[in-house]
Amino acid sequence: MGITQKEIAKNLGISYMTVNRALNSNGYVSDALKQRVLEYAKEMGYEPHRASQVLVRNSTRKLALFSSTLPRYFWDEINKGVQVAAQQLKAFDYEVHYHRVPELDTRAYLTLLEQEIAQGVDAVALVNQRMYDIEAVITCIEQAGLPYVTFNIDAPHSKRCTYIGSDYVAGGRLAADFIARTLQLSEKKEVLVLQCTEQDLSLAKGPNINKMRLEGFLDLMRQSFPAITIRLQYFDTKLQAEEKDNQILNLVRNYRDKVQAMYLIPAFNTDFLSALETAGVSDTITVLHDLDSTALYHLKTRLLSAVIDQSPTLQGYYTVMALEKILESKQPADIPLIQIDHNLVLTENRNLIHGLSAARLMS
Repeated sequence: MGITQKEIAKNLGISYMTVNRALNSNGYVSDALKQRVLEYAKEMGYEPHRASQVLVRNSTRKLALFSSTLPRYFWDEINKGVQVAAQQLKAFDYEVHYHRVPELDTRAYLTLLEQEIAQGVDAVALVNQRMYDIEAVITCIEQAGLPYVTFNIDAPHSKRCTYIGSDYVAGGRLAADFIARTLQLSEKKEVLVLQCTEQDLSLAKGPNINKMRLEGFLDLMRQSFPAITIRLQYFDTKLQAEEKDNQILNLVRNYRDKVQAMYLIPAFNTDFLSALETAGVSDTITVLHDLDSTALYHLKTRLLSAVIDQSPTLQGYYTVMALEKILESKQPADIPLIQIDHNLVLTENRNLIHGLSAARLMS
C-alpha cells in the first residue's frame, strides 16, 4: 500500500491540512512548500484516492477525443476502447466525448473543438492526421491552455503531454520477421512489397506511418535476412478508385509467379485482397496491416497469411485513461509514452485477439 497524506505530513513535519491543500490545490500553500510536498509525494509513490478527489473538486471533468471518420472499421475499434474507459471513469464524475471529423474539413474540426472549449472541456486527445490543418488545431488547444495528448499518430514536436499508439517501425519489422522465417525452407526467396508513391509519402506534415513501416521492414531484411530479394513497387493512391484498383491488380498479376510473398503496407486491404482473388494467387505468403472484417475472413480462407494488428481498442482505452491520469496528476509532464504492441494475427489465433484485448481492458 502506498504512503498516505497523514504519513507525508508526519514525515515532513507539517500539518495534514497543509499536505491536503498542496496535493489538491485546495487552499493557500506557499509555492516552495507546495513543491516540497509534491516532490516528496512523487518520490514516495503517493497515489491519490480517486473518490476523495472527486469530492474535493466537486465538478464533472470533460475529455474530448478527435479523429477522422475513415477507415470506419478502425475508428469503430478505437471507440470500443474509449467507451470501456468512459464507463470506468463515469463513477469518478468524468464525461468522455469522441468526435469523428469529416475528412479534409478543418473548419468542422475547429468548430467542434471550439464548442468543447466553450462547454468547459478539461483535456483533449487528437490524431496527427495530415488531412487536417493540425497546426491550427493544436494552436487552438494551446491558446485555451488545455493539456492534450496524441494517439495513433504522434506529433512529437508539439507540446503534447504524451503519445498513445504503436511503433510503426516495429510493425514493419514484425512483418519482415514473419515473412523471412516463413520463407526459410523456400528455395526461392523473393518478396513483393506494395507501397504508396514517393509523392504521396512526401506530402505528410507529421510522421508518415507507411514510410515508417517500410523503413522497419527493409531495415530488418537487410540486417538479418540479406538473402531475401525485395521487389518494391509503388501505386498512386490519388488515382480514381477504379484506376488504383487496376494498378494493384496489375502489380499482383505481374509478380504472382515471380515472388513467394507479398506485403501490403498502406491500408488498402479490400483492394489488395480482391486483387489476390482475381489474379488467382495461391501458395504465396500474404501480409498486410490492420484487422478489418475482410482481413479476418480471408485469414479463415487462408488467402491471407498474417495481419499486423496495432490493437486500436487498446489505443482508445489508454488514451482516455492517460487524459484522466494527466488531470489527476500534479506532475503531468512525467506521463510516459504509452506504446501499444502489435499483434501478429494468423489463421490459428484470429479469434483470440479481441478476447485478449478485452481481457487487458478489464485487468
